[in-house]
Amino acid sequence: MTDGSLYYSPKKVCQIIVASCMLHNLALRRQVPFLQEDGPEGGLVAAVEPVDSEEEEAEEKDIDNRNNVIQQ
Repeated sequence: MTDGSLYYSPKKVCQIIVASCMLHNLALRRQVPFLQEDGPEGGLVAAVEPVDSEEEEAEEKDIDNRNNVIQQ
């Protein structure tokens, strides 16, 4: 336990959060199985959420728009 204090600087914490979000989004796009704690006997099970191709295209457009805003 950290008793409410950070082990890293606020800047480093933000970098960790952003990197985690990017990895999460990449895993979702590539349909990487994720683990849930709903398995038999409380164990972990892999689960894959299907991605709709139209939803995937919309997400790619959103990513392109976000990158354009960042570049500007």
